Parts: sequence; C-alpha cells; structure tokens
Amino acid sequence: MHNSEVKGIASMGDYVGVDPIRVRKLADRLQDLEGALAKHGALIRKNFTSWESGLDLSLLGQQTQAVGDDARSMSKRADLARNLLLEGDTSGMCTPDGDIVNIPWDMADVNAQSAKEATQEAARLKKALDDPKGASSRADIEAIGRSLADHQDDPTYLAAFAAAGGVVDAARVSRALHVEDGTHGAEVLSKDSQNVVAQYATGINRVFTLQSAGKIPPNPEYVKALTNPPGGDMWSVGMLFKYGPKGNEWDTQALTQVSGAMLDWRRNQQMRPSYTKGGVVGMAYTAPAYVDPDNAWYASLGLTHSYNHEGIDDAQKRAMAIDANDPSLAVINRLGENADASRHLLGNNDSGKRFATDLVDFHWQTPGAIAVDDSDGPRQVLTLAATDRTPAHIDESGTAAANILAAAVKEKDHFDGRNGHEKDEYPTFPNGTAVALAGITATWADDLGGTGMSAPDGVAGYDPSNHVLVGNNADTVKVMRLFAKDNPGATAMFDVVLHEKVSTAAGSKDPTKSLTDMGNTAGMLTKAKVAENYSAAQQIDEEHKTNKIILDSAGTLFGFIPAPKLGEGASKLAEKIAEKSLKYPQNLAVIGRTIVAPQTDPFSTDNASKQEALSVTAAKEQYRSFIPSIAQGMVRSGAVPPPTGSSWYDPQTGTISSDASHDPTFQSWWNMAHGDNYQKAFKDGFDNAEVSPDGK
Repeated sequence: MHNSEVKGIASMGDYVGVDPIRVRKLADRLQDLEGALAKHGALIRKNFTSWESGLDLSLLGQQTQAVGDDARSMSKRADLARNLLLEGDTSGMCTPDGDIVNIPWDMADVNAQSAKEATQEAARLKKALDDPKGASSRADIEAIGRSLADHQDDPTYLAAFAAAGGVVDAARVSRALHVEDGTHGAEVLSKDSQNVVAQYATGINRVFTLQSAGKIPPNPEYVKALTNPPGGDMWSVGMLFKYGPKGNEWDTQALTQVSGAMLDWRRNQQMRPSYTKGGVVGMAYTAPAYVDPDNAWYASLGLTHSYNHEGIDDAQKRAMAIDANDPSLAVINRLGENADASRHLLGNNDSGKRFATDLVDFHWQTPGAIAVDDSDGPRQVLTLAATDRTPAHIDESGTAAANILAAAVKEKDHFDGRNGHEKDEYPTFPNGTAVALAGITATWADDLGGTGMSAPDGVAGYDPSNHVLVGNNADTVKVMRLFAKDNPGATAMFDVVLHEKVSTAAGSKDPTKSLTDMGNTAGMLTKAKVAENYSAAQQIDEEHKTNKIILDSAGTLFGFIPAPKLGEGASKLAEKIAEKSLKYPQNLAVIGRTIVAPQTDPFSTDNASKQEALSVTAAKEQYRSFIPSIAQGMVRSGAVPPPTGSSWYDPQTGTISSDASHDPTFQSWWNMAHGDNYQKAFKDGFDNAEVSPDGK
C-alpha cells in the first residue's frame, strides 16, 4: 500500500484499497451524470419512446435524484478519505505496512466523523494560509473549500469548522490565493481561485444562516471575522461577496453588519487614483496621468501605476482593475440585492445617518479618460431601503428615507463646493444615486408635498406615530436640484411617478387636500428644474451625455409600480424623452398609461438661450401640464363620465394621454367636466412653492 491510499471497508466487510483522488473523480462523474440526466431526461424519454424500445423510463426522474444523492455521498467520502490520509487515525489497526484506516461506506458512519473532520480541516487551512506558497498549501485550500461545499447540509460539520477558527481563516483565503496567483495585467485572482473563494463564501454564509436559524450556537466572533478581519484585510472579505452568493441568499444580519463595516473602512480610504486629463498650460504640454495616493489600498494587489512602464491605455486598464477589485463595491452590490439588509442598514436613527451620507456621496465613480459610474449598487440599496411603504416596513423605510434625504441636502452643498480639480474628475453627480433620490422623493411625494406646506425650514424627519415623512420645501427643493442637475433621465422618471400620483390624488377620498399636496410637490420640482437644469440648457445642447434610464423600467426600479409593457415605438419615444425630458415642459407619463404620440414636436433643437427663455416664461404655468392627469383620476374614480370617441382617451385602460391638453376637443371636454375645483386645489399647492423665474 502506497502513501496515497488508505484502507476502506467495503459493503461486505472486506478491506479494499482506497485512493482519495479516485474517489473524488468518481464523485465528480456521478455529479456530471446527474447534470446530464437532468438536462437531457426529456429528450431521452422522447427518443426511447420514438424507437419503441419498450423500456420503462417513468422512473428516470427518481433515478436522477438517486444519482445526485450518490454523488453527494461519494463526495463526502472523498473529503473524509483525503482528511484521514493526511491526518491519520489511531483507531485503525496498525501493521508493518502502515496504517489501516476505516473509511465507512454507510453515510451515518461517515457523518459521525464530520465534527472531527471539520476541526482537522480548519487547522490544516490555517497552516496553509500561514504559508500560501507551501508545497501543499494550494491543494489544501482547494480541497477544504470543496469539503465546505459538500457539507452545506451538515450543521455539525459547519459548527465544528467555525468553532475551530474556520470563519476567521476563510476571510484570509482570497489574499492567500492572490499571493500564490500573482497579478497578471488586470487579473489578481485566477478563474480557479475565484471559484475556490466562492466555495468558502457559500460555506461561511451557511454558518451564518444556520446560526440565525438556531441550528448553530450563536457566536459574535464569527461575523467579527468579516467586520474586523485579520490584518484589517477588507479586500479579502470583499472578494467573498464578489464571488459568493447573491445578496438575497446571504444571511441578512451578517450582510448588514459587514456592509456597515465596509462603509466605515471606505470612508477612510481614497478609493481611486487621482486623474489629471492633461493639456497645454502656457507653452508646456502635460500628458494625462493617474496619481496613486499614499498607502493605496490596492497597492498590495500590484495595481499601482508606473509612469515609466505604462502608457495611458495601460494606465486606464489598471484604473478599471482597481474598480473591479473594489471591496466596498462588491459588498454594496450584494447589499443592493437584499431589501431587508438595506433597510436595516439605513432605517435607524443611529448609524443609518452615517451610512446614508456615505451612499449619497458623489465619489461613487471612477475618474479617468473613460470615466465609470459605480453608483448602481448604491442606487439599489438606497431605493430598497426607502421605498417600501407596506405596513410591515413603512416605519423602517420612512426612517431610511429621512436619513437619505437629510444626507442629500448636505451632499448638495458638498457637490456644489468641489474645487477645480474635483470638477474635472467628477463633472457630474452619479446617475444611479440621482435616480435613487428621484425614486425616494417620488415615493414619498404626497407626504413631502403635504408637510412641506407648513413645515418651517430645518424641520424634517420621520414621524413614526403618524407614519409620515416630514419635509420642508427648502430641503426638498435642494434634493430635487441635486438629482435633476446632471440627470434628465432621473428627472423624467420622477415626472412619470408624479403624474401617476396626481391621477391617484384626483381619485382619492379627499381630492382637494391630496391635489393641493401634490401640487406643492410639482411646484417644488418646477422650481428645482428652473434653478438647475434650465439655466444649464447650454450644457445639454452641447451634447450633454447622461446614462439614460429608459422610462419603461421606472416601475421595477422604484420597486412599487409594475413596469409598463410598451411597444417598440413607445419604448423608443420613452428613451428619447428620458434623454431630453428637461427640454420638454409637458412631462410625459407612461407608467400605467398608454403613450399617444405628441401632436407637437417637443424635441426641437433650438439654441440654449431660446429654450431657457421659453422655460422661464412657462414655469408658473407648468401646473397646466398636469391637467390630463387630474382628468384621468376623475374619470377613473367616477367623478366625471368618460369621454367617448376621443383619440386622446383609451377606454380599456381609463387612460388620458398626457399630450391631450394640446387637443382642442380635450379642452372642450375639460370645460364641461367642471374640474375647476380640482384644478384650483392643485394650483394652490403649486403656487405655494413660490416658483420664481430664477428658481429661488
């Protein structure tokens, strides 16, 4: 017997030689067979039936399950065989030829050894991580990762692994694999290493979920291994989330705590190299360049820039590699896949304020010759945290909304106060963050409009006793100016929801109050647009580029309105509106509505000064663009009979085109509908915002 074999007991009690590597291959082949049967089972049944083979294939599904069970059992036997080969077992019979070790066939006997196996594997993992370039370190790290994956259904194994320090050491795996892999261009972990990291992530997440379920004894040190990892190595922690389970599969409490720790870490870092775009200064030319900060977090990954050995293209690729390996992005992207964790992070009156400030910060971008907007993860977190007004979550979500909007008010000053170099690096506010702020403000538009009618400046927050988000007009306008400044797509999406909410208000039990509240919100938006966007019309005319948000995705983005099903033509029109909506005073609403092509061209390419003058003149009459929405709510609630034979009305959906006000037949119908009181209530609220030509 050679040293790659251990002795096993066959089913009849006879001893046979066992090679752990061959057992692993057998387990893998059984797993492949399971996959093949699952994928091609229907085709197999079809072909055998067409061949009139006479074989009974009715049990093929059960056989597929049985093969899978065999594969999983064989995989655990392979794990145990390898562990016993390396660790030995004094319970076996010793002979002059070597140790004879029992590898049981019965899974009950295999599982009985799982605690001991886990403890030994945790110790061997630590040894491998302490010497990542050791002769057997890579093989041990990979094998133990596989064993973790094989024991997902074994709380005994996972509890023993965690108790023996396995979670702490799992937080070190990414770094050890990187040391062994090295850095090759933009790659700091090989594909194989990424898969190994994923196995460890899945394993330790299972520890957390079983702990939350009460199947593993609670131990705060386990999550501390990720919030305060050995050596402060947050990059290694971040890779567990980058390559590990989706956010909605992570244990909620663990994900919340790690996200908070990651934001605390990020706050003390310069996450990206500075970028100077270069140019001619006097008689001298300065080339574009990236400048790394002192003690850059990515220096240990070999991603710092070298001016002597790279051109600007290579430097740009290196900046993208830094972006790709950002541990805070990895964790926040996962957080944005978990609504409960997002709310828990931001929906409290303590740390929620701090983390809201972090997430609305304008630095969620990568400056460079090709700038990258990194704000999609923050967008998802902010939106999930603050837009759930269901009874079970309204208070936590409302608190999150209050924290986020308060942070945005301060961020407006922060963003406006950028120095000259920062304006070159970060010329626009991140699109994802702007969309989130638009969605949150739209979600609570009725509360903000209603409380803003009387709340003095400086008064804002969430009132849990009445389940109301309190806002004052000055702060709300600041938030609107922030999301509207560089992001017409975000503003267009806000318009979409606002029009639908106006329609709902018109059909409510108290339309006068509801319309006045919504009118105040509409007035604040117009005030913000006049102050920010219309005075920046020249920038828009000069090929102002935005990351467009297509309006027919607005519903799912905001998370509370079903996304509309639009035809191709309507979708293209919506995209065009998203791009240039701020040049079109009639804000087209598409959620829950049928798009009817405008009867006038809202997309003329007039020069900026002419557009600005038109918009300022029209600002105080902007409320009239909501009359079709008011009329739609009245029709849907039965307050007025629906029109008949009108091209601007769809009787099947109860929808009035937002462009209907341009049709003389609509004006005639509206005059006969006696909606003056509805229109007056809305205008009263709109006028309360004190829209002035300069937007102040």
